[in-house]
Amino acid sequence: MTNKNLNNFLINKDRSIKEAMRIIDRNGSGIALVIDKKKKLFGIVTDGDIRGAILKGININKKVEEITNRNPITIKNKGSLTHEIGKKVREKIATGGSLKIPVVNKKGVIEDIIFVYIDKGRVFQTAENKLKTDKGGVKSVLVTGGAGYLGSILCRKLLNRGYRVRVLDNLTYGDEGVRDLYKNKNFELLKGDVRNISEVVGALRGADAVIHLAAIVGDPAGQLDPKRTIEINYLSTNAIANACKYNQINKFLFTSTCSVYGVSETPDDRLREDSSLNPVSLYAETKLKSEEGIFSLADENFSPTIFRFGTLYGISPRMRFDLVINTLTARALVKKQFSIFGGQQWRPNLEVSDAAEACLLWLNSPIKKVEGEVFNVGANEQNCKIIEIGQTIKKIIPEAKMEIEKEKGDQRNYNVSFDKISRVLGFKAKKTIKDGIREMIKFKDIKNFDKPKYSN
Repeated sequence: MTNKNLNNFLINKDRSIKEAMRIIDRNGSGIALVIDKKKKLFGIVTDGDIRGAILKGININKKVEEITNRNPITIKNKGSLTHEIGKKVREKIATGGSLKIPVVNKKGVIEDIIFVYIDKGRVFQTAENKLKTDKGGVKSVLVTGGAGYLGSILCRKLLNRGYRVRVLDNLTYGDEGVRDLYKNKNFELLKGDVRNISEVVGALRGADAVIHLAAIVGDPAGQLDPKRTIEINYLSTNAIANACKYNQINKFLFTSTCSVYGVSETPDDRLREDSSLNPVSLYAETKLKSEEGIFSLADENFSPTIFRFGTLYGISPRMRFDLVINTLTARALVKKQFSIFGGQQWRPNLEVSDAAEACLLWLNSPIKKVEGEVFNVGANEQNCKIIEIGQTIKKIIPEAKMEIEKEKGDQRNYNVSFDKISRVLGFKAKKTIKDGIREMIKFKDIKNFDKPKYSN
């Protein structure tokens, strides 16, 4: 490891606990190496040590030496792992993952870090911080609203990549989306309400990152009970972000919506993240206010990111047929007819599993790349007018009759640029609208698409 990279792990014992957490977040390995004035190893502090100290009421502005492990495992002069050290490693990481061991010279000065891991019962070491088991220092993820349309897919993707997943969800729409995950040892469901701060704080324990999906989603749903919408979509979001900041869970993703753009004055021009915002519904207003509230909490440690999703579509374990592409497809297939209102309104669209992949890209990105950033999430080629969506469905289901109503209905009209997320995170949608329609046709219960359980 180069001296420059090694410096990303070092902190003087007289610096604050909060500064140590910043070092840990930036190096992405879950540890900081604490040194004295002579640059000798004083000890090791982990993100778990810091969060445990916070729960005990220790002020994060105190010196890091107060919570440092003074007797860490070390290796002398880059020597091989001894039997004794190998035994200690097995005890520490018997359940998987890796251990970071400082290499010190005869004077106790740190020269390197060895990353040690277990594979098929054998202990291995490498000097490179590129182990798949590290996942950027994140091991456990809290997903609020994880039993929902997007969340149920995201949870499966996280589990498949080896993360521990905890879901906080009030199960308004039932647990069908995650029921088959209960037997997975890395999955935990907490039935609770994001408006209950005690339940939120309990859910945060042990989490390294938070993906906040919980919300009353969609313009019509948001209008049914405005008070409840404001409480869940806005007030609870600010409370969760505050709780994360206090507990030094600094990797926080808030899922917003492209609905914050509302009615564009120039709908044929693509809107960027810095374009003017014009929400036309309570749902969009609460999302925008939440964005503002979250960013007001950001500091040198707390590093929130905002995702503004396009309109989602596609198959999910917790299926919804109240989304434009989903409902038009279902009506075309089952009722043999569907109506387009107005049709000239622009909408950005994104398949739901692609949306989940974008969340994973964020999770695996260094904090420096995503901190304080807003990303539109979608695909440029999937910006469509509603009439174009109808025409695509008609081509795939030719027996269905498409009717055009002069009444415009939903007034939202926005054409969105997704260049930033493509450039910065390398995101690219894998599925097209045609793919989503064809997959939806195969949905086993599509004939009952108008059941209440399939709608928000």
